[in-house]
Amino acid sequence: MRGRRNARPSFSSSTAAAKRSCGAATSASRRRPGIRPSSDKEAPMRTILLALGMLAASLVHAQSWPAKPVRFIVPFPPGGATDVAARVVADKLTRALGQQFVVDNRAGASGAIGATEVARAAPDGYTFLFAADPVETLHLVMKDVHFDLQRDFVPVTQVTSQPLAIAVHPSVGVQTIQEFIALAFGHSGVGSGQHLTGELFKTLAGIDMQQVPYKGGAPAVQDLVAGQVPVAMLGSTPLIPHHNAGRIKILAFTSKERFPTMPDIPTLHELGFAVDTGQWLGLLGPRGTSPEVVNRLYTETKKTLQLEDVKARLLQAALLPVGGTPGEFAALIRTDIESWSKLAAAAGVKPQ
Repeated sequence: MRGRRNARPSFSSSTAAAKRSCGAATSASRRRPGIRPSSDKEAPMRTILLALGMLAASLVHAQSWPAKPVRFIVPFPPGGATDVAARVVADKLTRALGQQFVVDNRAGASGAIGATEVARAAPDGYTFLFAADPVETLHLVMKDVHFDLQRDFVPVTQVTSQPLAIAVHPSVGVQTIQEFIALAFGHSGVGSGQHLTGELFKTLAGIDMQQVPYKGGAPAVQDLVAGQVPVAMLGSTPLIPHHNAGRIKILAFTSKERFPTMPDIPTLHELGFAVDTGQWLGLLGPRGTSPEVVNRLYTETKKTLQLEDVKARLLQAALLPVGGTPGEFAALIRTDIESWSKLAAAAGVKPQ
């Protein structure tokens, strides 16, 4: 009886066996290769590794870009400042990156046609808008504008800046600003910086002039040289060769200071008119373009603008190299739109 009293219940031994069995199974599962329990401490590490993997993939994509030809759509005709700058930059990028950078002129509607095409393009890094500031003011004077520069585009870099110029045909016979203020004058397009600067000048001079819009600077210069319009307010680039040849005369620039390569020509500011405007030329991609590709194009364009032969070619065309960051370019566009909107409202300019 004493032996029975000290005997353990039979179920206890089976429980112990089960525990041993489970323990063995657990131990075995822990030893299986590739399987181990996760811990809360490992979660942040997995997140970091995932982020690093995504970053590496983006960097590889940026480094492999461009893998095919890149298109720069210029929304103005050949021969103007935008076209000249685009071709200088595209030529150097082609040599530096080993892929063709092709300038594609899509003129019309004061730049709206080309800009709309880029806004609707796939954001794959192979279509960019090489434009001038008229594209940021079209909505102020045109009803049917199918893009928003700040919403539908990603700024890459401001490539150059240039002053506007007031020029006359020799047959007009004027030598000063005061002598021409009663005349009609041409400009490169409705809604352009030239258009709105002309409105500002009209207000400051207290005069009334009829502005004649063109598809771009080059056609306006052709009519000015031919005497079809007596006076034009345009970007300086297409005017300078004709000024140097005596076919037209530049009366003044709209910058605050005289242009370094043409120091004999005065500015409106020094003549007593509170006008200090110019024209930017820059690169933008469709919204959604990879930030890595944007940064690569910005970096390579900036390198291009630092080359001495590029500086010389641009200055010869009255273009000042800039090469600002994407953020700086975005801030410039935002400030410009705010300023032009106020000017348009003050001048009574409305979309038509």
